[in-house]
Amino acid sequence: MKGVQMRPVRQSWRLFWFQPATPVNLAVCRGLFYGALFLFYLRTDFSVWADVSPAFWLPISLFRHLHLPLLPKAPLIAIQVVWKSALALSCVGLCTRLSTLTAFALGAYLLALPHNFGHTSHHDAILVFVMGIMALSRCGDGLSVDSLIAARRGKRRSISAVSSGEYTWPVRMVWLVMALIFFAAGVSKLRYSGLGWATAGTMATLLTVSHYHFSNADPLTSWGLPLAHSVWLCRLLAETTLAIEVGFPLALFSSRARSVLVPAGLLMQAGIRVLMGPTFGQFMICYLFWVPWDRLPIPPRRAKGETRSA
Repeated sequence: MKGVQMRPVRQSWRLFWFQPATPVNLAVCRGLFYGALFLFYLRTDFSVWADVSPAFWLPISLFRHLHLPLLPKAPLIAIQVVWKSALALSCVGLCTRLSTLTAFALGAYLLALPHNFGHTSHHDAILVFVMGIMALSRCGDGLSVDSLIAARRGKRRSISAVSSGEYTWPVRMVWLVMALIFFAAGVSKLRYSGLGWATAGTMATLLTVSHYHFSNADPLTSWGLPLAHSVWLCRLLAETTLAIEVGFPLALFSSRARSVLVPAGLLMQAGIRVLMGPTFGQFMICYLFWVPWDRLPIPPRRAKGETRSA
């Protein structure tokens, strides 16, 4: 009897990760994700870190355990050129397996490099996890140059005829990573501050100190200062933040919770940027994995010469 009761649970768990799907959704996520990263980091020069005095070099655990050094300027320039090229190739899906692996390996080094000089942040760490997930997936099976080449050679059927759980688990894994990040942030607040984080003047303090060059960027507006004088608004913002972070894992299992918590998380991080300054631009790129791209209504194409009826 117990085995019969557990069967639906196991089946639901398996469907969550491996529900058959076409490659379209994962392929769109691949193109948008790598395309956004390419544009975001196109003008970023990581080689400037080679000019920083070694006295400030405080390697994080990744660099310390793997004995990764601070490379000279010339190798850093070469690495970032290869990395950005890999992002572009991953976006269009050319040599997808190699390009995504390259983007992950070199990106892990370059993105972590600025965190080795005394200050670590959490706005871009998620990108390394997502690139690792995509590198292990079959994200190049659809809507890619690779799939077009394979189709011309007759080695692959049309993507509309393919359905597999291999195109579901990478998206779900990105969901899980985001949910764990939000949940950990909420639990950390409760662990070290308790419910006082939401009931005390914590939010007012954060809104105020952010205008003293406290973060990696200044607020986009000065609205945080008048908000800090409103007790009930500060409490509302703090309680909402805590509720979103602690409750975000519900988005994994409930479509209704997903329709509320995912937009709420996006708006929360946008609000942080506007009122407090910390940047979450790279993090916010990952919200595209929550959009069911293969289910969006696409207007039918009209044949050539067809005119719109009056």
